[in-house]
Formats: sequence, structure tokens, C-alpha cells
Amino acid sequence: MTTADWQVLTALPHTSAVLLRGALRAEGVRAELDRDALGVVYALSSGGHATRVLVHPDDARRAHDVLIALETPA
Repeated sequence: MTTADWQVLTALPHTSAVLLRGALRAEGVRAELDRDALGVVYALSSGGHATRVLVHPDDARRAHDVLIALETPA
């Protein structure tokens, strides 16, 4: 399975996406980032050029739970 078969969890500015990927991996979720070429070349990080956080389909439910937990104030 390639990352093309993975599910998009969310799209964020690149730095936020890197942090989220780290949090997901710390929880045992297989996660990768997908950033388009224009976003890299022109440092675009919003809208259609945001970095997509991809998760393995088998980990999608757990990834969603981690994302909700991170977004919920303590």
C-alpha cells in the first residue's frame, strides 16, 4: 500500500502538520505528510496548499480520536 491509498485526516500549515504527525506517531498511529510542489517552492501553507496529514486506513479512527483530544481544551 502506498500513501496514495491513505486517508487525509486534516490539512494544516506545514509546521502544525509536522507537530501533529509527531503526536500521532507517539500514539502508534501511522502518519505521513503530503505537501504539493507549489506549497514548497512558494512557501504557501493555507487553503489548497496546506500540508495534508495522511493516516493509514486501519489507524483512521485512532487518529481522529487523537486529533479531537489535541483540539479539546484541558
